This record gives sequence, structure tokens and C-alpha cells, in this order.
Amino acid sequence: MKPNFLSELQARAGPRGGTMGFKVNNDSAGETSRVVSARMKAPPASPQKNEFSDVEFYYMNVSDEQIGPAPLKELRTKFKQGEITADCFFWFEGMGGWEALESNSALMKQVNPPPPPPKKGGGGGMMSIPPPPPVSDTPPPPPLPKAISGGANFGNYQQQSAERESERSTLFAPPPASEPIKPRRKVLEKGWMEKLTADLVPYYYNTATGALQWEMPEELRKQKGGSAGNTGWFWVPDSNEGYVAARSLGGKLYQTREGAQISYTTPRGKTLDPLNTASLSMLHNDLVLLEDLSEGMVLHNLRERYMKDQIYCGVGNILIAINPFKRLPLYTPDIIERYNKRGNKVLPPHPFLIADNAYKTLLEVEVNQSILVSGESGAGKTETTKQCLMFLADVAGSKANIEQRVLSVNPILEAFGNAKTLRNDNSSRFGRFSEIIMDQEKRIAGAQIQSYLLEKSRVGYQQQGERNYHIFYQLCKSDWANHYNLGGPEYYGYLANAGCTDVPGMEDYREFQDVVQSMDSLGFTTEEKHSVFSIISGIIQLGNVTFTEASMRGADGNMGDGSTIDDPNSSLAVASQFGVDATMLADALTHRTLEIIGQAPISVPLRVDQAIENRDALAKYVYEKLFNWLVGRINTSLAPKCTQSNFIGILDIFGFEIFQQNSFEQLCINFCNEKLQQLFNQDTFKNEEEVYRSEGVDFPPIQFIDNQPVVDLIEMRGGIFTILDDVVKGPGKAEQKDQKFGTLLDSKFASNPCFIPSNKHRGINYSAFSINHYAGSVCYNTDKFVDKNKDSLFKDLYDMMAQSSDAFIKQQFAAEQGGRRTLAGDFKSQLNSLMKDLNSTQSHYIRCIKANSQKKPRIFEGASCLEQLQCAGVFEAVTIRKNGYPFRYTFQRFVERYKCILATEEGWQPLKSADVREQCYEILTASKQAFSLMQWGNTMLLFRADEYRVLELCRALATDRVSSKIQAKARGRLTRRYLSLVQAARPRLQQAEQTRDLATLEAALQYVNEVLGQFAVFSISAPIAEWARCKELVVIIRESARLEPELECWVYSDLADDNNFEMLFKTIKSAREIAHKNPTPKFDELYAMAVEQFEGWREYRLSSKLEEVMKTVERDEMSEIYAECKRLEFVSPSLDEIERLLGVSEQELLKMQYKKANENGMAQRAVEKEIELKELVLEQFKSNFQFEKCGMLRDPVDYANSKVFSLHREEHAAGMLVWSKSLILTSLTRIDDPSVVKEAVNAFKCILGYAGDSRANYPETFAVKVIEEGLNGDDWLRAEIYAQLMKQLSENGNGYIKSKYWELMMLCLLHFSPGDGIENFVQIFIRENGDQRFKDAMVRQCHVIAYEESAPAPPQAHMLQSMLRKNGF
Repeated sequence: MKPNFLSELQARAGPRGGTMGFKVNNDSAGETSRVVSARMKAPPASPQKNEFSDVEFYYMNVSDEQIGPAPLKELRTKFKQGEITADCFFWFEGMGGWEALESNSALMKQVNPPPPPPKKGGGGGMMSIPPPPPVSDTPPPPPLPKAISGGANFGNYQQQSAERESERSTLFAPPPASEPIKPRRKVLEKGWMEKLTADLVPYYYNTATGALQWEMPEELRKQKGGSAGNTGWFWVPDSNEGYVAARSLGGKLYQTREGAQISYTTPRGKTLDPLNTASLSMLHNDLVLLEDLSEGMVLHNLRERYMKDQIYCGVGNILIAINPFKRLPLYTPDIIERYNKRGNKVLPPHPFLIADNAYKTLLEVEVNQSILVSGESGAGKTETTKQCLMFLADVAGSKANIEQRVLSVNPILEAFGNAKTLRNDNSSRFGRFSEIIMDQEKRIAGAQIQSYLLEKSRVGYQQQGERNYHIFYQLCKSDWANHYNLGGPEYYGYLANAGCTDVPGMEDYREFQDVVQSMDSLGFTTEEKHSVFSIISGIIQLGNVTFTEASMRGADGNMGDGSTIDDPNSSLAVASQFGVDATMLADALTHRTLEIIGQAPISVPLRVDQAIENRDALAKYVYEKLFNWLVGRINTSLAPKCTQSNFIGILDIFGFEIFQQNSFEQLCINFCNEKLQQLFNQDTFKNEEEVYRSEGVDFPPIQFIDNQPVVDLIEMRGGIFTILDDVVKGPGKAEQKDQKFGTLLDSKFASNPCFIPSNKHRGINYSAFSINHYAGSVCYNTDKFVDKNKDSLFKDLYDMMAQSSDAFIKQQFAAEQGGRRTLAGDFKSQLNSLMKDLNSTQSHYIRCIKANSQKKPRIFEGASCLEQLQCAGVFEAVTIRKNGYPFRYTFQRFVERYKCILATEEGWQPLKSADVREQCYEILTASKQAFSLMQWGNTMLLFRADEYRVLELCRALATDRVSSKIQAKARGRLTRRYLSLVQAARPRLQQAEQTRDLATLEAALQYVNEVLGQFAVFSISAPIAEWARCKELVVIIRESARLEPELECWVYSDLADDNNFEMLFKTIKSAREIAHKNPTPKFDELYAMAVEQFEGWREYRLSSKLEEVMKTVERDEMSEIYAECKRLEFVSPSLDEIERLLGVSEQELLKMQYKKANENGMAQRAVEKEIELKELVLEQFKSNFQFEKCGMLRDPVDYANSKVFSLHREEHAAGMLVWSKSLILTSLTRIDDPSVVKEAVNAFKCILGYAGDSRANYPETFAVKVIEEGLNGDDWLRAEIYAQLMKQLSENGNGYIKSKYWELMMLCLLHFSPGDGIENFVQIFIRENGDQRFKDAMVRQCHVIAYEESAPAPPQAHMLQSMLRKNGF
């Protein structure tokens, strides 16, 4: 393989080289950067003189262009012409690498020969002309980075770019010459050619017409086997995915791309949207760029981008944000910086881009801005709002850190206004318009917040699986809970009735601390905080006030239904928090005062259901008062203290809602969205028309749904809200008013096309009406409409709260309660005020979409997302932008963006006209593309997506051509300058390196830094060897100066002390890193002494320990000493043996321990190891030592036949080895001696007597007799006794008798061994059947007795119990 020029330069910069190397990175477009000439002083590897005439050279000229192969004659000519100089590089076959001409004196004499001597006489010989060099078949030289030839001529650049494609993947490493060059292009039918941009993105060029396009032409698609038109493919509606791409199989059958068959019936009068499958792979940041604008294609684009974590997409200046339900790295400070300083760059859609557009527009035109964030619950509105606020706080800033106080509002409003719902764990239950107020310098001066339609009904009731507002749970779990006598949230009705008190991933305790901290930063006083939390505590405990039916005397003197409080203590707890009288509270909850003009007030008792509604009404009313006070208090804290200029408003509002059951809240929310849709229509559609009119451009008529009739139906005088307010203020019971309200609507709006009366709702068993909203028809249930619209409290409760001893609560109820106030009226008034503010601003839109109802990442529920997109008006926005001219640039802006297109392949074409309109025409002409559909307005050019894509392609190609040349030239100049500075600094570094003096070295390094200046950064990629060595020397000398006193201290210390020994070792390890550099003679001497002392003491410390460990070979001890030796770097043959032993099995290690114990005369240890080894074997082969497998036992059949006239032989055989009160027929073991058999039967009688299976007056004497038989008998009798005991312990259901048999077995083990033939069986029997209290003791004794001699005599009867107690019984 030929040498790499870059690698050679870097190698020469190594520690042994005397020259420097440098590295040049490839530029951003992927083109190979060029390397300029540099002076090299390494000895060349060149042929001898007179051999250059047959050599072919490759060389670099002064323009940094690579040329060759060329003969020597051409080098001479170019040198004379000044196109190459002495510092230019050359290469020929056989050289080790590229060299500068001046470094090869032999070649330099041939290229620039000395003048010939003067002619002698007149005879001049004929000059010898060397023959032309033969055609070389040698491989090309190691490639230098290439330059674009011809100065500013760009003629062949595109071809060169495509032909160098393969070089990008193997930088500076060309293929051997023998390999054929592979084509870099695909020439297609009808003149189409596939090419690549500099960053390897394919595009297509028509050689016949010069047309350019990104999309693959039909010819290539056919050539690759694709369908020409993809006929038969459609977007088929799907109940789960919204739409699926499917191919028609005929009739109702379709086949998806995955091969599944589906059935779909197309409704009459409708057709399916066709699909070009080639477009499925084309995903766009902006939906306007889609070729196909069908709902299916829009949904597909969003789905595919979402699965790639590209959650943002645009529709012109409208942002679509899909909730990813996971954290993405999209909001870091560097991304804020990127969007803030984007300049003319086109960045992907992002909330930061919307916020940046709003802020920069404010700076430019000083018009108030607004950002409208909408979407259904769980779509991510709150998070998106916070991201916009974060961006503005970071970019705009403030003089007094006000932006941080603005951000600190979020924890408070989220705690008091957000709750867990089935759709969203942190759902905002109120609308919010935040005005970020700017000062004259356009920095943040303050903020004001307006809240809308707080869902106060949540205080008293939540659906199953939901929670109340976060603050209730946070307070209960906080350190403040004890102060308000609160327990966990599970103890309170308002918090636990829905069955959810915790939210995964939400830490209520920590978030309460954030709330308190935010209150502190906003200046809340301690008294204000305690007042707020007292009210929260009171509401929590109010939910535990329950009622019981009671018969009470009414105002007419008759007895009637009433209610009383179940537990007076519950109302007492509420009263203490609200600062009211407990008796007054109880009376106000269970009664209401009826005032009739001309009569005395009448106290009317309330039924249980009415009392509960009254209690909940108080809780909701108080909470709403508190929430409104909080918003007002925050506004006071954030009010600007200087002259305000403009503001940027951010609206976080609930999206359109369509549920199975829709009520008054949904009507208000949907009415709000109708008003916002009007604003959206005005901004998106009407303003679009205004642009075309002002530019004098013909445009197609813009069609959009005008929802003004729906708005009028709801809010006009005599509309739904007006009728609802009139019914609220009129006479009648609540349930009667709801029915009356529905009747009035039907009678008045039956003919209204936007209204559907109740008699047209089939299958609904409640009073209802429907409204045809812009997003679809919504059916509303009129039940409790009137009650929900009332925004008042019974006078008894209101007056009671107004008399509170708590000044804070008293202030909230100081004003007289408005008797004619309604929620619909207030909301309509608030909304009109909001619309007035928004109409005065320039609006920006963010439509938030909830990806799925499971609240999990990487799940995209197409049908749900489709419905949300329809409700958000996205498809209408896409259509109008696509049908119009969505891309528009002023003439000046067009010139600025596309001027680079003038850098054509033929060369640079300067602008001829000074008029920007004419300049635009020149740019379009230079592109050689057809732009006949472009619209020339009065001040701007307007065009569609097709023209935009072609323009961007032309711009990308022109940028490739220009940027690579500019970068190469700049790098060349910078590198040449850097090399000259390095040459100037190198002698100073070499001199300092030889002195090895610290001061001299530091002065030299300082000098180099001053000489190089800003070029010092080049040393990172092109290091200077001398500079690196001098830096290393400075570090070594400084480190040796630090280590010398430490070495001297610890070398002469008492190394018997563990601390001194360890410090010496630590110091040696530090010194070892520089010892090979020999910093100073003193350091070398101290280091040698330290190593000698350390090694001696290490030998002394570890050798004896190793010797002791090798005697016992215990695993833990070996591991410990092995680790210690490795840590202290001690080498010993014993370590290899230890390493081997640590790898053996436990059984092998026990054998080795047993062997070592015997070798070293450790008898007791040998016994212990033998026991452990036996234990290990028994555990491994315990299945072989089951009692019934013992070879000493009789055959059960032989046992049963031992009596000639014995009956029930089968039963005797089966019961041979299980518990029995009957005597055994013969010995259990194969004893042949009749006398011994008789002793065995007698022993069994004694065993029965001791255990209690046969009557005995003195059972202890029977135990002594058994022991005596064992001591006096032979091995067979002993084995028999143990077999009999195991028999009686098998299947014995009497716990007491069983324990006696275990006692007797333990007594036997204390006096005589079972014997070799049955010992292992006894061991396993005890292990598997023994009681945990004494099992281990018996197993241990079984081993011990095998190694000890039997007892000399049986014990006395009175000694048995003490012996058993001593052994754990």
C-alpha cells in the first residue's frame, strides 16, 4: 500500500522526530480538504543522480493543485515559469512519501540547474535531447487533497465531486491502479442522470433540458421495477389508525403494505384518496411541502416523524407539537442558543422557533405578539407553554432577574390549578393567558396572568382514577401537615373517594417544597402562606363532614325531612381552620334561610342530598376565591416597576372537547374554541388574501368554514347564554329550570341550521340539544346546566364566612355577594376581553396533539390524532397554504438567500443590475430552470412547494461549489502562516530542551505562545514535537521537585509501621511514572534507595504470611494474601499455586486441605477437613443414601416370611421400615446369628418402651438398656439399633413420641457409632427429617462419634436429661 501523506506528516511529529506534522480535516460538505506545501527536512529516499530522466513525477503547484504524471522536463519548465517553487511537494514511485523540492538537492539541481560554463572556442556541440518518458503503468501517488482547477472556474466541479465520492470513505487511500474505476453516476433513460450533492444526497439532472429535481423520475422508478403510477393504491379509513395505505383487490377488499386484507365500503357519493407509494418515504418538516395533501398522507407524515422522535412539524408558521410522553434532549441551553442565533438558517420546527419569531417580530415592528397554545387534555400544552416561557426568559432576560420570578409562577399555578385526570397526570384545569411585559429596551419588565374557567367542580367530585388538585395531596404529605392536624390523603373524602392518591413519577413532598420556594421568591409573607394552607386544610376536612337523615320541624310547624352532622368533631376541625363558629357552620350546612318580602326570615332544613350539595358548594366557592386571590397576588408581585413597552402573550387554553356526556363546562370550552377559531381564520385565511391583494397577485378563491353563525347562536343577544342566564334568575326549582331551558332552546332555534333540537336525538334518555361546531356536532346534556351556571352561595354560608375571625378569609368575603351574577356571563365577558387583546397582537399558533390515550411513548393512535387535527383546523390550514403561494420572499431577501446560484458550473456571473427585482430575474435565469408559475408581486416573489424545492436544490449545489473552494483556500493560507511561525519558534524550543532548566523551558514555552498567538490552536491537530517534549520536561521537573522530599522522608522512616510502609509504596508508584526520564541525579538516587527498601520490607512482610497460608490453603486466606501480593506487586512461585487452588472446586480444595493438615501434623484439623469433605460428598450423592437403599437391610419379602405361620405378609413387608407399635418379626438388618437376632428384638422392645409406644414405668431405664446393648454388641447390632430408630421415625404422626425417638437416637450417638455400613444413611436421614432445633448438633455428633472410641459404659438413668439439654434438646 502506498504511503499516506497525512499519516507521514503526523508520524514525523512524534517524540523522536525533529520535524512537525499537521492534520487537515475534511470540510462540512464532505470534500477532501487540500494541504499546502510545507518545508520538510527529513532525508529523502530518492534515486541516484542521472536516474530522474526516466521518472514520472507528481507535484503540487503554488495554487495547491495536484498535477501528474509529468516528466522532469515539465518540472523544469514550471519552475522557470514560477508555477512551482522550492517548497512545493513532489512524489514518484519508490519514494517513502512526499517531500519538498528543496529537501532533495540532487533533484533540485536537475529542476534548477546551475548556469553552464562559458563555451570554449566556437564549436558548439549539439544538445542531447532525452527521449520522451515511457507511459507509466505504476499506481498513482498517495493522493494529496485536491483543489478545483481553474481559479474561479467551476466548469467541471460537479463531475469531480461525483467522481471523488468513493474517496470520501477512504480518506487519502486510493484503490490500486489495476482496479477499474467504478462509475459514480447512473445515466437513465430520456436524459435523466442521478447525481450526488457534496454531502452524498442524491438528486436528478436532465441532460437534455437541464432540469433539476430531488424526486426520482418515473424513468428511474420504472427501471428499478417500481410501478409507474402506483395505480390501485388508496388511503383507506381505519377505526384505529385513522387511515391505512392499501391496494384495491376489487370490490370491498383491500390489501395493506404489510399484506393484511381489510374490507371497507366507500360511502355513496364519496371516493377514496389515491396514493403514490413512492411519496411515503418523503417526510417533511413542513406539511405544505407534501405532494399529496390528503388526510391520510398528513397523518402518515406525522406518524413516521413521531416514531423517530421528531415530534414537531410545521404548517407554514403554525407549529404542530405531538406529546412524546418521554423526555427528549430538545430543550437544552445550547439548543436555545442555536435558535436564538439562527440568523438566516432554516431550523426544524420547535416551540423555540415560534417564541423566537414572536420576540424578533416584537423587536422589529414593536407590535404586541401572542402565542396561542391549544389542544386537548394531555396533549402537552402546559409543557409547551413552559418551553416558550423558558426561551423568552433566557433570550430577553431582565435587569433584576425578573425572568426567574416569572418562571417561578409555574409551580404555584400547577399545584393549585392542575390535577391528575384519566387523560393526563398533570392536566391544567383552567385557561391561562400570560403577558410577558417588556420594557423600552425589550427586556422582561414583569408579567400579568389572567385565568379562565377554573374547574371548581373538581374540588367536590372526581371520576374514578382521577385526583383532586395537586396542592391538597402535597400539603397532606408535607412537613406542614402536622401544623394543620392533617393525616395522609387516604383519610379524606375529597381526596380518596376516586381511588387515587398517588401519581407514578410525581413526588408530592418535593413539589410542595417547590411551591413554598416559589412563594418565597415572589414575596409571599409567612402569614399569607399560612392563610392559604389553612384554607386548603379546611377544604380537605370539609369533605369529611357527613350527614344523617333527621326529622325536623319546618317553618310551618310541621315535621319534615332534615339532616344533621354525623360527627360534630369533623365540623369543629373545619371551623377552626376557617375561623368560624362550629355551631354556626353546622347550622349553615344543614339549613338555609328563606327571605320573603314582608315576612320574617324562615329557616328551612335541608335534606341529606341538599346538605351535601351545600357543603360541596362551600368548598368550591372558597377554593375559587382562593385561586383568584393567588392569581391577583402573583400579578402584584410581577407588576412592572418601569415604563412598559410591549408584551408577548402566551395563551394556554383547553382544546375542543367532545365527550359521550357533554355539559355546561364543555359548552363554555367549545365556545372559547369557536372564538379562537375565528381569530385563526382571520390570521390564516383572511390575512392570506390580504397578502395577495397587496402584492397584486392573482389567487384562487380561498374557501374556509366561517363559524360566525355558531358564535352568534351562543353569545348573541337572545342566544343560548342569554336564555340560560334568564332561566337562572327566574323562579322555579333547579330540575324544573333545566327542563325549561331545553324547551326554550328548542322553540327558539329549531330552524337554525347550527342547532339540533332535543326531539331529533334518538336513543337518548335525557334532555339534550346539539350544536354543529366547526370541529363537528356536539350533543349537550341539559341536566344541571342551570345549577352549574349559578355562581353564588347560600346567604347563610356567605355571611358566616364574612364573619370569620381570620382576617385573610374575612377579606375574601368582604364584598356583598352579587345576586344576579352567572358563570356564563362572566366567562363571556372575560372571553371578549381576551379576544380584544388577541386581536391587537400578531398571533402565532401551536397546536398540541395527544399521541395516545395510554400516556406511553412510541404509541401513535392514528384515529385519535386525526380527530384532534380536524378539531384544530390543521387540514384547512394545509390546504389554503398549498393552494396559494406558501413561499414568499421580498426581492431583497430573495437575492440574499439565492445569490449564490450565480456561482454556476461555467463560473461566477456577477449581477449586472442595481435593481433588486432585476437581480431576482438574473438569479432565476442563471439557474437554467423553469419557473413560469412564480408570481411576481409588487414587493416580493411568491411560489409554491415545487419551485421552492428546485430553488433549494440549486442553492445547495451552488453552496457546495463555493464553500469547498473557500475553505480550501482559507485552510491553505492559515496552514502556510502556521508553518512559518513554527519554523521561527523551533530553534528556541530545541535550545531549551537541551538545557533541561525549568526557567529556560518555561520561558521558551511562553515565547512560543506569544509567537503563535491565535494560531496556537492549530497545534491540537498538528502538534509540534519539540513543543510537546518541552511541555513534558516541565511537568517531569516539577513532579520530581515535589517527589524528592517525600521519597527522602519515607525512605528513612520506620517501615515496620504500616502507615509509613504504605506511604513509601504510594510515593514510589508516583515516582515510577517519571523515573525512566531521569529528571535529576538526586531523584535517581532517592528512587533507587526507596525501591530497595520497599522490596526488602515487602519480602519480610509477605513471605511468612504466604508460608502460613500455604499450610492451611483456606480459600478466604488465599484470596486475601493473593490480593495483597498483587497490590504490592510482589512476585512469588507460591502465587501461581494459590491462583491454581482458587480455581479448583470446593471438593478438590477440601482434599488439598486434608492433605496439608496431615503433612503438617495437624491431626484435629485433618479430622475436621475429612468431615467437611464427607459432608460435601453426602450432599452431592444423597439420593444414593436413602434409608430404604441401605445394603445391610433385609429384603422386605424375607422379613415378612421370617415367621412360618405369619399372616398379612404383604402388610408386614410394606411396613418393615415405617413406624409401628407392634414388635418386629425379626431383625431389620441381615443378622444371621439367632442369639443376636433375639438381642435385636429385645432392643426394639426397649426402644418402644422409652418412646411410649408400649407401657413402661421407668422409660429412662429402657434407654440405658438400648445404649448398653449397643456398647456390648457387634457392628451389626449397632447398625440394627439405628435402623430400628429410623424405622420408628418414618411416617410417625405423633409429635411427642417422635421427639422421644430423636432423643434416643442422640443418646446413642453420644455413646457409640452407627458403623461404616449405615453411618452415611443415618447422616442423610437426620438431614432430611430432623428438627431444625437439633438437626445440626446431631449431624455433627454423627461425624464426631465416628472418629472417637465408644463410651466405656452406659450412663446412669438420671444423667440422660442433662446430657440431652447439653446437646440442644
